[in-house]
Amino acid sequence: MLISGIGAASDIIVKPGNSIQTAVTNSASGDVITVKPGTYTENIKVIKNGITIRSESGNPDNTIIKAKSSGADVLFLQGNNIKITGFKTVGATRSSYSGICLSSCSNCIIENNKLSDNSYGIYVLRSKGNQISKNTVTNDGEYGIVLGTATDNTLSGNTAFNNGRGIHVGNSDGNKLSGNTVRNNNAYGLYVCPRSDSNLIYNNYFNDANMAIKNGIGNAYSIKKTAGTNIVGGPYKGGNFWGKPDGTGFSQTAADKDGDGISDSAYKSITGSTYSDYLPLVNSKSGTGKPVAAVSASPTSGNAPLSVAFTDKSTGSPTSWKWTFGDGTTSTAKNPTHKYSAKGSYTVILTATNAAGSNTVTKSNYITVTGVTKPVAAVSASPTSGNAPLNVAFTDKSTGSPTSWKWSFGDGTSSTVKSPTHKYSAKGNYTVTLTATNAAGSNTVTKSNYIKVTTSAKPVAAVSASPTSGNAPLNVAFTDKSTGSPTSWKWSFGDGTSSTVKSPTHKYSAKGNYTVTLTATNAAGSNTVTKSNYIKVTTSAKPVAAVSASPTSGNAPLNVAFTDKSTGSPTSWKWSFGDGTTSTTKNPTHKYSAKGNYTVILTATNSAGSNTVTKSNYIKVTATSQTPVANFWGSPLSGKAPLNVVFTDTSTGSPTSWKWSFGDGTSSTVKSPTHKYSAAGTYTVKLTASNAAGSNTKTKSSYIKVTKV
Repeated sequence: MLISGIGAASDIIVKPGNSIQTAVTNSASGDVITVKPGTYTENIKVIKNGITIRSESGNPDNTIIKAKSSGADVLFLQGNNIKITGFKTVGATRSSYSGICLSSCSNCIIENNKLSDNSYGIYVLRSKGNQISKNTVTNDGEYGIVLGTATDNTLSGNTAFNNGRGIHVGNSDGNKLSGNTVRNNNAYGLYVCPRSDSNLIYNNYFNDANMAIKNGIGNAYSIKKTAGTNIVGGPYKGGNFWGKPDGTGFSQTAADKDGDGISDSAYKSITGSTYSDYLPLVNSKSGTGKPVAAVSASPTSGNAPLSVAFTDKSTGSPTSWKWTFGDGTTSTAKNPTHKYSAKGSYTVILTATNAAGSNTVTKSNYITVTGVTKPVAAVSASPTSGNAPLNVAFTDKSTGSPTSWKWSFGDGTSSTVKSPTHKYSAKGNYTVTLTATNAAGSNTVTKSNYIKVTTSAKPVAAVSASPTSGNAPLNVAFTDKSTGSPTSWKWSFGDGTSSTVKSPTHKYSAKGNYTVTLTATNAAGSNTVTKSNYIKVTTSAKPVAAVSASPTSGNAPLNVAFTDKSTGSPTSWKWSFGDGTTSTTKNPTHKYSAKGNYTVILTATNSAGSNTVTKSNYIKVTATSQTPVANFWGSPLSGKAPLNVVFTDTSTGSPTSWKWSFGDGTSSTVKSPTHKYSAAGTYTVKLTASNAAGSNTKTKSSYIKVTKV
């Protein structure tokens, strides 16, 4: 990980083999973390504000973050003003986990990412004012993009296809969805729940068998007719394109006599809703129509195996692609990378499709793959001489692209690593051999007496320590100052204890003068140094106990932070809080649950003795002022079984305990639990919140609605 920037925002570079999480942990607001192409296997938490994490290439297909744990989000964001761009995230396959999750975030930008093979693609949870744009969500098991209790977010230019469900708007208000392409999802393309209000949804391309849009309050599915190219190439923006994969959708069959790309009639059959799209889009006669397919590739020739990056150059805004690479394989990615493994000339075909139709381009013998020649083996090493034990880094310098390696180090050991590091433990001159191999054959290079290993002189032991005197208990840091490169150490601290650490830290617990001995050893021999009466440990005076607390009065339950103000360096503490409880923590926090005046006692102790302070009637606790008022909310409130619902306690009056009844015969005493409904039905949820002043119950009838799978 490389960091640049002095006294200002930094540019942090992450390379394959490094950890993105480490870069995030070490970052500060304003920093930009740039990730080199490669695959990074980890789950990343971003809880800092104002940082950018971006791929260097801007191509999600070559900068991949793969979940280390399938039961956690690949990228979990819990901060503000965070930007994530240019990544492919995969592998969060356990239910409800996502490629990117925004939890209680605001003003974040999620842009140009590819989310695939997760449970959720993008999950925007209790978050506000974020921009989700130009992302591709595909092959995610449950949902492509989910808004859950999310407000005032913008979703634009995203593509969601082949997911369990496309875009889900759940209990979310004031969001704007425009310019998105949603197609070929399994259960439905778009879902808007009845508790989602004031959302604006226009200029989107919907082409799914099912949609589920409930009423809500103040939602709109079109804007006024406005000049400008719409998502299917027409000259005006207004509502949405409503299609079905079999071609029977409203926008695919509606009349448009004036050819302005707007249907002559409103779309009044939005599933399950009283809303209408008053300006639904159709395929415009004056629009761009079906695309014109075009292709570029780099490189177009080379030795096998040859990786080729294909780029869609089609015009007319295609929304799906079908590539045939000429070797029996295909792809539906917009800009795929394909590896040719065998020699030959390959014809490439691309079919580009949008709502208006398809067009195909064929490039005959476009990719030329040649065979490989056998490699010419070559070696370098550093260092090539030195004292034993000697670590030597070997580097393969072979030409001709070998694919496997066999090293012989001359001491009876070998390796198949491309550029290994090897340790020579004994004196000698060693001959090194490398055989480099590819599909065309092998070649061997031998470097006689290449590595020269000598033995060193035995070390001269030397010691320093800090401090060398003080009160018990005394922690002393010892430092090996020996010359001659020792490889092992034996310390004797003078109190009957020892260590083999190079530079240990040792605690002296009793008064006395201690002689320290160090024996330093390498392959050539040993040397010992003795420092008589080197460490002088005295005893301290016993402490004088003293106490402070905050607050010293208040309603029950009352949390009080106690602070040890004792002098004389106590090493242990015994607190008595006056209500029958005690603690041995230096600075404890204690909760008083009942009304009363409490006397606090502290006994502070060190090796010299103990001292006690008593503060009579120090803490004054009055009765709880009021009974709580129970309240709560849950999310989501409806869905298919099994349905995981997050319940959040919003009670006032500082309750100290909770009792939930979920309506299916189960209960919980957690403050804000998550509960799974396994069977279809309508469930009444009840919460009883309690404190020392009493209890209050809130019942929400028929609150959770679970349908069959």
